[in-house]
Amino acid sequence: MILSTETRIEKLTALREPEKDQVVQKLFYRGDTKPHKVSTIDLDYLIYNRHNGRLEAEMLTWEQENVVSPDDYDEDLHEKIEELLWDSAPQKNKQTLSDLDDKGQQRPGIVSLDGVIIDGNRRAMLLRRLEKKTGQKQYFDAIILPDAYADNQTEIVRLETQYQLGEDAKVDYGPLQKYLHVRRLKDLGIPEDQIDKLMNERPGNAKRLLDIMALMDDYLEHIGCPRLYTMLKDSDGTKEGMFVDLHNDLNRISGGKHKIPWAFDPELDPMELRLIQFDYIRLGDFADAKKVYREISHQGQGKNFFAAKEIWEAFREGHQKTVDPVTTEMGSLQDFMHDNTDQFESKADAAKARDLNWSARVRDQMKRNFGQSSYKLNLATEVLKPGEYLKRAKDYLDKIDLESAALLSATDNLALATEINRLTFAIKKKFEEQARAEARVG
Repeated sequence: MILSTETRIEKLTALREPEKDQVVQKLFYRGDTKPHKVSTIDLDYLIYNRHNGRLEAEMLTWEQENVVSPDDYDEDLHEKIEELLWDSAPQKNKQTLSDLDDKGQQRPGIVSLDGVIIDGNRRAMLLRRLEKKTGQKQYFDAIILPDAYADNQTEIVRLETQYQLGEDAKVDYGPLQKYLHVRRLKDLGIPEDQIDKLMNERPGNAKRLLDIMALMDDYLEHIGCPRLYTMLKDSDGTKEGMFVDLHNDLNRISGGKHKIPWAFDPELDPMELRLIQFDYIRLGDFADAKKVYREISHQGQGKNFFAAKEIWEAFREGHQKTVDPVTTEMGSLQDFMHDNTDQFESKADAAKARDLNWSARVRDQMKRNFGQSSYKLNLATEVLKPGEYLKRAKDYLDKIDLESAALLSATDNLALATEINRLTFAIKKKFEEQARAEARVG
C-alpha cells in the first residue's frame, strides 16, 4: 500500500536524525558540498520518480493517454513504473537482481523527504522483487534530502540532472531522455547556460536540444499524436538521428550556410521540406545503416534533392500528389480508434497500428518517388566518360521487353523512343563526320 505523503515525510524526517557511527557520503546540493547521513529505509516509505530518465517518454505518453495529473500517484501508477523499469532492460535487471541477492546494495541512492527516489529507482524496484522472491524484508540505503520533492523541485531536479546526465552519466539511459529532460529544466526556469553546465556539455547544447525537441513535437502534431513520445521510437531504438539531421539542414538553409544554387522561397520551401521529411521519418524505411534519406537535403556538395531546383520540385510534387491524399484520407487517431473499437490496449498501440496502415499504403509511392529523384540526382552530379554513359544507356534499353503490352500502352513511351532515336542519331552522325574528316586528311 502506498503511504500518504504526510506519513512518508514523518517517517523519513525521523530517519534523518543523527546517529552514532552513522555512515555519511558527500553530496553537492543547494550549491554546497557537505556530508549527508546514509539511512536504511523501509521500501514502504518510498515511491518511484515518474520523471526517471529511463522512463520519461513512456511516462509522458502514459499521462497523455490517461489524462492524469503529474501530481497523482497511486498503486496503479506504482505498479506501472515497476513494470516499465523491469522491461527497460530485462537481461541487465536479472544480472543486477542476482548481484543484490549475493552482495546486497553496494551504492546508496538519494531520496527526497517525501520519499521520491531521485537516484536508485531501478535498484529499489529490484529490491522489491527480491523481497517478494525470498520473503525476506529488504531495505534501501539512501541519503534523505531535507526537502520534499514538490517543495524544492528546481534544486532537486538540478541534483537529479547531475546524477543522470552530468559527469557520471548513466550509459543505459535512452537517447530521448536528454531532449525531454532539457525541456523540463527549461520549464523550471533554469537558464540554458546553467543547463549546459549541469549536463557537462559545451555552451549552446541546451538550445540545440530544445530546438530538436520542438521539431519532435511538431512531428508528433503532424502525425496526429501530440505528446505520445513513444512514437519517437522504432524497432532500432529511436528516430533521433533523422531529427538531428533535419534540424541541421533547416538551420543551414535558413542561415544561408547551405549553398543552394537557386532562389527558393525562404518560408514555403523549407516548410514543405520539413513536412516531407516528417513523412520519411514516419515511414522509417530509409533510416538504414546507409542513411539514404540524407539524399533529400543533408548530403553536401550539392548532392541532395533540395540543392537542384528541378529535382526538388519534381520530388515535392510527386510526394504531395501521392502521399498527402492518403494522409488526409486516414483521418485522425480518434477516428481510427473509433473505427477499431476495443482492438488496442492503449492509445499508443492504436497510433502504431495506424502508422503501419499508413506506411503500407504509401511505401511503394514514396520509394518510387525517392528512387526517381535519386536517379536524376546521380545523373546531375556524377561525371562519367561518354562511353560509360553509352554503356549504361544500352544496359537499360536491353531490359525493355519489346513484346510487353506495357511498352505500347503507355502514351509517353513513343515520345521517349523518338527522343532517344534523335539522340542516338546525333551521336552516330558525329562518328560519321569524324570518319569523313579523317578520310580527307588521309
